[in-house]
Amino acid sequence: MAKVLVTGSAGFIGGYVVEELLGRGHEVVGLDNFSKYGPVSHSYDSHPAYHFVEGDARDVSLLTELLSDCDHFIAGAAMIGGISYFHAYAYDLLATNERIMAASCDAAIAAHRDGRLQKVTYMSSSMVFESTEHWPSKEGDERKVPPPLSS
Repeated sequence: MAKVLVTGSAGFIGGYVVEELLGRGHEVVGLDNFSKYGPVSHSYDSHPAYHFVEGDARDVSLLTELLSDCDHFIAGAAMIGGISYFHAYAYDLLATNERIMAASCDAAIAAHRDGRLQKVTYMSSSMVFESTEHWPSKEGDERKVPPPLSS
């Protein structure tokens, strides 16, 4: 089975992704800095195929090191907050998330060139599909769905 790095692994969506990957027999490395909820525990924390690293997804060196022997990278880390947080701290959210995305891309390029990385999956909030007219959405629909109504 594949070895997968999941950033944002301690978050709501990331936690379910890790659990699903482990259930399918994959080896998983989780990365999170606990910025939203603080340290959390999961039922799979002691799973023999799971390794957790506390760290920052903006750290290109750390991401590159973790990806060096991974087959798949699931980029789910993000600075998140509700609508009120966005209105109060729009710059922080946008700038931090741009830095996370840039670090993820830089590390993935290096890991693909120098390691065994073959696949990158970017996760996003379901709000990307807020304005869709049909469910379930399929690959490519994000190019056809009108932009979300909320930021």
